[in-house]
Amino acid sequence: MKRTLGSWVKRIGIWLARAAFVGVIGVLLLLALLWRERNQSLELPIPSGPFAVGRAIYDWTDDAKLDTLAPAQGTKRELLGLIWYPSAAGQSVAMDDYVPTHMRAPTEPARGVVRLLTGVMGLLTRDESKVHGHSIRDADVSPQQRSYPVVIMRAGASAGVLAYSTLAEDLASHGYVVVGFDAPYRTSVVVFPDGRVMRRTPENNPELCAEKEQAQQAGCMSKLMTAWTSDIAFVLDQLERLNRSDAPGKFTGRLDLTRVGVFGHSLGGATAAQFCHDDSRCKAGIDVDGQPFGSVVQASLHQLSLPKTSSAP
Repeated sequence: MKRTLGSWVKRIGIWLARAAFVGVIGVLLLLALLWRERNQSLELPIPSGPFAVGRAIYDWTDDAKLDTLAPAQGTKRELLGLIWYPSAAGQSVAMDDYVPTHMRAPTEPARGVVRLLTGVMGLLTRDESKVHGHSIRDADVSPQQRSYPVVIMRAGASAGVLAYSTLAEDLASHGYVVVGFDAPYRTSVVVFPDGRVMRRTPENNPELCAEKEQAQQAGCMSKLMTAWTSDIAFVLDQLERLNRSDAPGKFTGRLDLTRVGVFGHSLGGATAAQFCHDDSRCKAGIDVDGQPFGSVVQASLHQLSLPKTSSAP
């Protein structure tokens, strides 16, 4: 018997309703799995070296130079410094949070569809309070050596330095003082100990520089690279101060600043290359997957290893 047009429409409607029901159930199941994954505890890989790892956090302000990338003229350069180091503390000491509470970026208020989308996107990232590292907050430096070599670590593009915690902890466990930092208006979000939140400005986005035509790209990257390399120089100045006289005495005389290495990832790697070209305090360094920019491209240098690079900064 031939089916009528009405029966076909009814049959198609039933199929669509079933498909929509299955789709809704699938979406709800996916959201539930994402929620469960987001809220599960995660422990970072255990450092492979013999030392326990300490971590200290500093707010460094430059009274001598202004921040050339700040949106407001006359803004002093200020960096959030994090130092991982060989520690004297035993394994029984409680570990610091992967991201300390005061450094977690507050959620910006949103309404309607924006709030819904923000909530859904939040399910794609791990709850920072559930991630656990292996660093001990403000522990004493290990007495096993008189001083330890220093490694400056620079994150890629707008990433925060805490994203490289596993690498920093592992290096520190092998007897290195690893110094990373976040820079306002370059790093995506910087939260200082006093609660101030500073976000990257669009004009300081290195990805946008890379998208420009070749003639414009050089000028755009030059401005960023000048600020980024200057930041590393300022951090080394601060380490020299700590080594001379650290108020708590933690790092006084404990930093071997005759053995300073600099490495970074992506644009941080390009910055490491240029800094080691410019500053003789750099004795060794590594550019990890960063396209070189600046005078180092033509002039080169001897103390830096430059692995194969990608086309992205």
